[in-house]
Amino acid sequence: MIIDKNKMSQRAAGLDLFRVVAALMVLLFHCHIHHECNFGPLTGFVSMGAVFMTAFFMLSGYVLYMTYREKSLVQILPLKNFYLKRLIGILPLYYLVSVIYVVSLGTESLLQNIVLLPIELLGLQSVFSSLFDISHNSGTWFISCLLIAYLFFPLMQEVAKQLATRAKILLLVACALVLFWSPLVVHSFATDSIYANPFFRGLEFFIGVLLCSLSVRLEFLKTWKFFVIEVLVLVAVISAAARLNLFVGNYMLYDVVAVPLFACMIITLSGLKSPRLQNSKVLRYASAVSYAFFLVQTFNTEIENFLFATLDVQNNSLKIALSIALCCLMAVLLHECVEKPCAKALKSRFCR
Repeated sequence: MIIDKNKMSQRAAGLDLFRVVAALMVLLFHCHIHHECNFGPLTGFVSMGAVFMTAFFMLSGYVLYMTYREKSLVQILPLKNFYLKRLIGILPLYYLVSVIYVVSLGTESLLQNIVLLPIELLGLQSVFSSLFDISHNSGTWFISCLLIAYLFFPLMQEVAKQLATRAKILLLVACALVLFWSPLVVHSFATDSIYANPFFRGLEFFIGVLLCSLSVRLEFLKTWKFFVIEVLVLVAVISAAARLNLFVGNYMLYDVVAVPLFACMIITLSGLKSPRLQNSKVLRYASAVSYAFFLVQTFNTEIENFLFATLDVQNNSLKIALSIALCCLMAVLLHECVEKPCAKALKSRFCR
């Protein structure tokens, strides 16, 4: 089968935009909860910005299946290279950020850090729901969920490849229903939060895989007009729910709105024909830096608090601007000084 590389790159450009928007929305959400920043009529929407982590996991599954659509991971060598590339792309920066946090901001004792070390190294902290507020895990939990999703991706890929379209749709609906119903159980019985639970985040990831495998050909959806409509509906529904104080803070309950709308956005952006997006070096770079952008939010709040107090920053807009600028600067530094050189060196050493 001949792959239209130009079409694939066009898709990647639209999805780059989605990735950058998701990363920015999470930062604005943190500005709201940590610095009480106000966003005018969009404050309610931004206050629920954590729902964009659902977008992140769905997009990750979609893009990974797109990347490996024509490849088989059932043999040991390609499977080994798949896992090595994923680990090389994630672990160096994750380990560095974790060490920086433990050394500079961590409140755990030496013994506690030693006990945690194997769990942190293996990325298993999300399996322990009560570890979310321990050490750096409130900022790096998504790495753990992503590593576990990557672990099961080869199985997800084979399932998506071999199932008939009807079966894929039924499985996708089943995953969505589990995601929609489970937060009600949490709310009704006051159980531990499932926000950082790898099983439920894995379902979001798998939905992305299934979406990509379906190869949706609804061309009328793949226009800027429909993307704008999808965004407006998302903003309107979440803003209205937040204004009515409906389950505010229970972010996973909003999957009933977020999952179908994010799915539509991914389908729309995957098929947009936009030379401006395709040729945008800024967008490509912003997408490449997005992983570091997510990670630096683990500790940039403390730096911002220090700067705001030292410079006596009271202005709402200035706080938002400084937060974005600081996060961008730190992300670029980590990307250029750690992420890129580590990936290049390790891939040349271990990947074939």
